[in-house]
Amino acid sequence: MTPATDASATAPTSRTTPDAPGRRRFSPARAGYALLALLAHAAVGLAWLVTALAVMGSLGVLRRIAMNSEFAWDTGRLPQPWVIVVGIVAILVSHLFLRWAMRGAGGGHAAWGPSVIAWCGAFLGVALGAYFWIPPVVVGEQVGPASGESTPWGILGWVAHYARLALPAAVGLVTLVLLLVSRNSPLVVLWRWWRSRPRRPFGRRAERA
Repeated sequence: MTPATDASATAPTSRTTPDAPGRRRFSPARAGYALLALLAHAAVGLAWLVTALAVMGSLGVLRRIAMNSEFAWDTGRLPQPWVIVVGIVAILVSHLFLRWAMRGAGGGHAAWGPSVIAWCGAFLGVALGAYFWIPPVVVGEQVGPASGESTPWGILGWVAHYARLALPAAVGLVTLVLLLVSRNSPLVVLWRWWRSRPRRPFGRRAERA
């Protein structure tokens, strides 16, 4: 072995280790995209919340018809049916906005999609809508608004009555499951990133200490 070869073998190299596959360098452009992605998340959630509120307003009218024999179309504190059309347009625009912003923040790859955020907004809308539903005049009795005569509820009346609890519970259960297992859930993606991040060996920490 020549001295030159021996020196090159024993001398420390100045090469730096490449970045981990999941680690990306910071840039002002990606920071801007990340800020836009946060706004897009809020836009998706708000669009679904408003749309769900409008749908719940229309369902509330049908619910009162089943329980109270009221045929007047009055959504009370909830939005009118035309808001559903506006909400659908807002949903389409906000979904496109979120996908575009997430791809920019991820360097061409979106870490997750809008589906779980949409379910979260829909759940809030359904829960608020059910909260603002007008209660029946008499539980178990379908009271006519003009004559005052009443008849016992049928199956439809009881379903409409308990829908105030059952509908938010069902949507909330689906939302919770998606938050915990869906690949489009921010919680799942962040948890997988945390588990797969490179860890420094304990021995090296002790040597440096």
